[in-house]
Amino acid sequence: MWLDMRSGAVAGAPKPLVFTNARIVTETEIVTGAVRVEADLISSIGRESGGAALEVDCAGDFLLPGVIDVHTDHLEKHAMPRARVFWPMAPAALVYDAVIAAAGITTVFDSLCIGAAGKPYRKKLLHKMIEGIQTAREAGLLRAEHLLHLRCDILDPDLDQDLKRYIDEPTLRFITILDDSAARHSDDYYRRVQRERGPVSDREVEERLRASLANDSIIAAQTRRWVVQLAQRRGIPVANHDDSRASHIDEAVQLGMSILEFAITNDAADAAHSAGITLIAGAPNVVNGGSHFGNVSAADLVLRGMATILCSDYVPASLVQAAFILAQREGGPSLPKAIATISANPARAFGLSDRGVLAPGRRADIVRVSLIDQVPVVKAVWRQGQRVI
Repeated sequence: MWLDMRSGAVAGAPKPLVFTNARIVTETEIVTGAVRVEADLISSIGRESGGAALEVDCAGDFLLPGVIDVHTDHLEKHAMPRARVFWPMAPAALVYDAVIAAAGITTVFDSLCIGAAGKPYRKKLLHKMIEGIQTAREAGLLRAEHLLHLRCDILDPDLDQDLKRYIDEPTLRFITILDDSAARHSDDYYRRVQRERGPVSDREVEERLRASLANDSIIAAQTRRWVVQLAQRRGIPVANHDDSRASHIDEAVQLGMSILEFAITNDAADAAHSAGITLIAGAPNVVNGGSHFGNVSAADLVLRGMATILCSDYVPASLVQAAFILAQREGGPSLPKAIATISANPARAFGLSDRGVLAPGRRADIVRVSLIDQVPVVKAVWRQGQRVI
């Protein structure tokens, strides 16, 4: 395999290489020329330069920085490919990793749920998925760098023990709070109950709603505060999820939170932007031309300067596609600014200062992309100067 993740470094001494005849997407402009890589770092960007042991002629293709995906639950689809079918976890993790790398993602936050969060099988999968990724990492078999993103169902009775089990895991870089209590989303309560449990009577929904309003809102508020404080003591960023009201943003600000994933409404997005909160939106929303749940448009949030980070959510390939779609829109951002939503911006937000842009001294995480009928296609991927796809 190309990478030795047991030591966290590239196996062996990689030969210097130079990418020629490329359209290089830097953080501020598109440069036509060459990128030289020595060891695992970019050494120069500019005109064609010789003297490399290996030359890659890009034939006019784009070179992008390695994509950084801070939220994807795609591993679940490999861990449980069909209802009630649980796949062996190490093979599932390797196939998932290959899909991630093929999408141009060189750093991925594996977004795993603590608690059911509407899907009971998740309680069985959590520990198995973490162990599967760890096994593949220890064997030196992962193409992308995998970091951990825990999504905490704050109504789950086992949250305390499960979060404490992983809170000091070295790869844990992000925690998201999932709160489906009726008091928080009362206007959506009927739809969620029916989605989770199938057809139920109005009377049963009303009984559940009253019980939730009486008990869950108190538990949710207490648990939210506990999770935030636990994470903040360790310097781990915490985000709200699916906020729909300005009051949700006010609560987040009071707790010292600085990130929001998936604003449901313009009211929540406006409040988050005004409060200086970093807003993460879903790339599939951009590719599909809107939310399949009828929520606010991710593309509009980016175009309005509100959402600065895109994540793949459930389709890894959506990230590169969404960035090019935004850049091709009339009045949209330049390609460098669009690519920053999937590289430089998440790198800055999560303290990954060694990557995220194509620049001398940065990690040589590089993605080669062609356009076919204006659709971007990932042709090859390098991480730390070593080809992985």
